[in-house]
Amino acid sequence: MSSMTKTQNTVAAIAVVAVIIIAGVGIYFFAGSHNDSSAEKLSSSLLVYGNANEDLVMDSSDTAIIQDIIDGKKSFADYPMADANQDGNVTADDLTVVKALIAGTSTTAYVQCLDLSGNSTVVAVAYPMKNVVPFGTNIVEPFLYVGGGAYTAGYFVSSYKNLEASMSGAINLGGSARTISDVAWKNFMQLDSSLESSGGIGALLVDYSAKSQITDSYVSDLKDAGIPVITYASADQVQEIATALTLGFLCGKTTEKLGLSYAELSLKVYNEIQSKVYQKTDENKVSVINLTMYIYVCQNDSTFNQSPQYVGALCYYNINSAFKTAYAGSNSVKMEATDALANYDDADYLINNRSLDVGQTDIDAAMVEIWDKYISYFQNLDDYKNLVYINNLLPGACKLAYLAAALYPDQFSDSWADSVMQSFIDGGYAPLEGQTLSTIFTSFDYDDYVAAKA
Repeated sequence: MSSMTKTQNTVAAIAVVAVIIIAGVGIYFFAGSHNDSSAEKLSSSLLVYGNANEDLVMDSSDTAIIQDIIDGKKSFADYPMADANQDGNVTADDLTVVKALIAGTSTTAYVQCLDLSGNSTVVAVAYPMKNVVPFGTNIVEPFLYVGGGAYTAGYFVSSYKNLEASMSGAINLGGSARTISDVAWKNFMQLDSSLESSGGIGALLVDYSAKSQITDSYVSDLKDAGIPVITYASADQVQEIATALTLGFLCGKTTEKLGLSYAELSLKVYNEIQSKVYQKTDENKVSVINLTMYIYVCQNDSTFNQSPQYVGALCYYNINSAFKTAYAGSNSVKMEATDALANYDDADYLINNRSLDVGQTDIDAAMVEIWDKYISYFQNLDDYKNLVYINNLLPGACKLAYLAAALYPDQFSDSWADSVMQSFIDGGYAPLEGQTLSTIFTSFDYDDYVAAKA
């Protein structure tokens, strides 16, 4: 998976460096090995211009701020998101846009996101957004969680039948999870032409880790056709909040509600985790080697290495210089031999991030099959019993809840993580409708494997 190193530097601009207040509670995120004095505070907000106070919603408090700027009572410099129409000034025209966005009536929305180089940019989209095409699992899933399936016109790949069922009525453009072929792109452009009478494709959503598939030629086509591109580093569990919140808002009032509830629930979970782990020093943190696709070791700058930091753990490359050198980069490296990790077996935990569909009929059988198929790569390590599989398709907050329970069982219980998952099941998010804890592959470790095999 691609590195978010560059975009991590942009997260402050994208997710807004601030403390968000929800019901009087400050939401703090502390990344990496920090203490109170040096912790970086990361939080998420609605990334649509007109959200003048940079919170989770657009409402009368934003129109009040804009009116105060117009009247000279407040400074535009203090509220850069107040310029709803992005003309460089704050005027009555901005009030008109914000009132339309609050009411859910047609207008042009200006969205803060990433460009394909990882820099902050502004993209104009027709609001409410429709005829959307998403690409990249890490942005497809949060989009669908907030009801985006009903607004999806096409997709390049659908790898998870049950989780992605809500976009089954859209057109399959072809391609794969990692590749947009020229044929698939031609189908994409033809889809845009076929939708001309309804405004064409409303937006192409791109997960930043998949951005290399949007070639210079494709970018040229997008510009010529006037198709907006919205890119987020949504594999990062903090930026996933802003992704779900913002995309939900853009599709209209129904999805706006889902995006808001998803963000509030996620922030509540993150805050609960951080309240228990943020004071940990390096000496009392566990260390983690992250893997993906069963036998691929995540390189140092992989997005997967954000997860342990959000739950108060250390990525193994921070404590082993040989590993850091061997796994420099931003993707993942296949373990060509079963002893690939032999020199690094003092890591406390091995976390295997694996994407598995919801709607499982036999979780125990899936656990046993996965464990037995790949255990030869781990069984000679001293710590192989600390191998943990976590489903990468879960909502970001759920992934972190199960990771926290695995790494710090004295502070976070499996039942607590299950309660977080249940909250999302109960939240009305389409991919989880009809699911239960017994049909969703969440996480499992050696003890779970032993119990399942018995």
